[in-house]
Amino acid sequence: MHLAAGTRLAVLSAMARPLRPLPLLLLAFSCSPLPVDPGNPGGGAASAGGSASAGGGNALAGGAGGASGGTAGGTATAGGGASTAGGSGGGGASASAWQWQAVAGSQCGSGSTAGFAVNPGTSTDLFLFLQGGGACWNQGTCRPSLLRFGPICYYGANVCLYDGAGGTQPTASHVAERDPFPTDGGGALPGELAQMNAVKALDRAAPDNPFRAATFVYVPYCTGDLHSGNAQRSYAYQDVAFGPTGTFTMHFAGAANMDLYLARLKARYPNVTRIWLTGLSAGAFGATFNFDRVARAFPGAEVHLLADSGPFIDFPRYPAWRDEWSMQFPTGCTTCSDGGFPAVVEHLSTAYPNRRVALLSNDQDAVIRYFMFGGDGPDQALNPPLGGFTTGLAALESRYDAHPNARYFVVPGAGHVLWGEYGTRQADGGYTAPRQSRDGGTDLKRFIDGWATGSADFSSTR
Repeated sequence: MHLAAGTRLAVLSAMARPLRPLPLLLLAFSCSPLPVDPGNPGGGAASAGGSASAGGGNALAGGAGGASGGTAGGTATAGGGASTAGGSGGGGASASAWQWQAVAGSQCGSGSTAGFAVNPGTSTDLFLFLQGGGACWNQGTCRPSLLRFGPICYYGANVCLYDGAGGTQPTASHVAERDPFPTDGGGALPGELAQMNAVKALDRAAPDNPFRAATFVYVPYCTGDLHSGNAQRSYAYQDVAFGPTGTFTMHFAGAANMDLYLARLKARYPNVTRIWLTGLSAGAFGATFNFDRVARAFPGAEVHLLADSGPFIDFPRYPAWRDEWSMQFPTGCTTCSDGGFPAVVEHLSTAYPNRRVALLSNDQDAVIRYFMFGGDGPDQALNPPLGGFTTGLAALESRYDAHPNARYFVVPGAGHVLWGEYGTRQADGGYTAPRQSRDGGTDLKRFIDGWATGSADFSSTR
């Protein structure tokens, strides 16, 4: 659920206000596109999160928006097969070793074929990573148009002065693009893999990397549903004044896709003994939602979960997300639907007492605050409410403290996503130093390595 830094919000906050509908008029606020950055791997318009202090981000952060392919008005033809995907090699996983698996029957938001990428290793371990990139849950957030724009523009019609995510663009990555992940392994994939390859966890040559021999699996994000949905919804749109209206079929297929991906992975790697399941932002929520699904697909493997910036706390939008996506919950969790996000973590920690469950978070994460608690208008994006998030995070930490298999690494600040601070490769071939804990007694690499191996370094800190 990432909102990339954007320079236009200062202008937006001065210009945008509740706008009365002006029939047949669209005012386009024209700005040069921002360069591709770690918070927006697909390129395109900046997201609605605003300044670096309001969201920040680092390597691996999936952005809302993206420029792979045009906006989709209908459904693309599904395909299948596998291709070699590009990306920057460097000291990380070899770019030539990434293989794109287009999975027949899987769907992005527009209905185009989705899939995953694999970088084969030499052990019986899987490192399964789910990408993030926002969320969408209605007409204005999934397929904004003249009929209804996004929350930055108060869900108004006809006029929106903000040409970015939450205004004229969706609040989730790739959901309205015609074919963001084509069967040839092009589109948005090479750029996203290049960012993956820069993180030390994927460096096969680093002797202190516990993941170096694993098979790496990368699941991109294009369904807008935290990888948790199984529903189709129809949203009307009109892109041109005086033009025709159309109906966009939105495929919230995150959970259904995971079933297909896991069947493919199980057939290819039947002897897996350990799975490190992780993701960031929307992908962190997705990894948590799909933990039980992964464990059931690989009953002979131990599965350990690490959620980067995906805290399962109470928030007011939960019923709308649950119902719009037909959210899929862990098997046997009778309290999850009514109990909300905290019930999911409680169920998993209890149902899998011998599996490690970890959370990474900033204690004032502005991106999560906006998506979970933000209201309408630019001020809510620039200064999302804090109280509900801090209260929810404290309650979630107490839940983790009650389970010997659950730990958290919480750092001060309003930034978003931390996997890149495990160590990101620099131009000279070295890596950035890992993020220190608040008290300086440990660091992020030690915590994650402890999660991976079960050592004493897997200990909560905030």
